[in-house]
Amino acid sequence: MNTKHTQRKPIQKRSTSKKVPLKKRVQSHAKHVLVPHKANEYRPHLIRAHGIIAVLIIALLAQVVYGFATTGHLSVLAKQSNIQTEELLADTNLEREKVGAGDLQINAQLSDAAFLKAQNMFTEQYWAHVSPSGTEPWKWFGDVGYNYSVAGENLAKNYPTSQATVTAWMNSATHRENLLKNDYVDVGFAVVDGELNGQKTTLVVALYGAPVAAVAASETRSLQPTFSASKVASETQNPLAYFGTILESLSPVTIGVLGLLAIVAIVGVVAHHHREKLPKALKKSWRLHHGMYTFLGMISLGVLIIIATGGGSI
Repeated sequence: MNTKHTQRKPIQKRSTSKKVPLKKRVQSHAKHVLVPHKANEYRPHLIRAHGIIAVLIIALLAQVVYGFATTGHLSVLAKQSNIQTEELLADTNLEREKVGAGDLQINAQLSDAAFLKAQNMFTEQYWAHVSPSGTEPWKWFGDVGYNYSVAGENLAKNYPTSQATVTAWMNSATHRENLLKNDYVDVGFAVVDGELNGQKTTLVVALYGAPVAAVAASETRSLQPTFSASKVASETQNPLAYFGTILESLSPVTIGVLGLLAIVAIVGVVAHHHREKLPKALKKSWRLHHGMYTFLGMISLGVLIIIATGGGSI
């Protein structure tokens, strides 16, 4: 009896592994980067050395690229302003109309005087109503032959737009009073770029006034001119309004960088809250408070950026 032996083919096993969806992979990576948990030893990668270095490089490159694109110069803290005198006038009159004050008109003499004041600030390297040599704002009115019955001055620097400049003035009591004063009929604006204390700066000078008749010119000396002499920070009653004014003076890239630093700071605080869950070796080192150090470092850096790039008015 013949029998045939048939060799069986080995059974091939099919792989049962499934490809992880992209969404889940992204969520997993984000959790490792941002959220303290057991898998990352409660030390999110964003606040580790490589994460912080990456954040600083991104912030630096963003500022450099934006500065070069807008100014043509390689500068980390480059400022860009797009302020037009026509827009300053329109925004000013819009605010005056809200309170029933009459519209101002551009006066060529006051515009010349405003330009002289801006040039003087760059020449003598100061940013104030009164120069280091004691020159008061009213000198410039006289230099252009504008005889005033009432006069005022507002200054601003490094705001990106006309609207941001006027908003800053409106958020300050004395600047707002100058801008809305019903006695004024004329205004002159000057927007001048230059270097102030080693920094590229855009100065805005607004001179307000009302003329007197030639026969009454001698009486102008007895009239008391007014100008805002206090900084916005000391006069703004609403802290949120002042903070909003500061943000308006920053470039979009700077705001983005500050947002990135804020995220790192928040992750640092959350990680600090979970510090007791760190591995024993880390708990015995300075890394126990690494999250708090990161938070303080990011906040300090953010404040320095605001001081270095923000605008202001006096």
